[in-house]
Amino acid sequence: MKLEAKWFGLACGVVLGAAGFVGTLLSLWFGQGQTITLLSAFYIGYSWSFIGALLALVWGLIYGFIGGWLIAIIYNSLVSGAAAPGSVV
Repeated sequence: MKLEAKWFGLACGVVLGAAGFVGTLLSLWFGQGQTITLLSAFYIGYSWSFIGALLALVWGLIYGFIGGWLIAIIYNSLVSGAAAPGSVV
C-alpha cells in the first residue's frame, strides 16, 4: 500500500499544529507554562500567549507537513522495493 505523501504530510501537520495550539491554550488556562515555553527552541517567535498559540499552530503545520511528507516518501520507497515482482502481497 502506497501513501499519498502530500495528504499524509497534511494530516501530520494538522495534528502537530493542533497539539501545539491546544497545548498552549491549556497551559495558559491552567497556568502551567514552564514546560510549554520549551517550544520556543523549535518555533521561531513562540511565546506563552494566545499569539504564541497561533504561532505554534502555524509552525506545527509546517514542521508536521515536512516530517509527514518525508516519512511517506521513505515508506513508499521501502515498500516498493520490498515486494518481489510477481509476488502476492
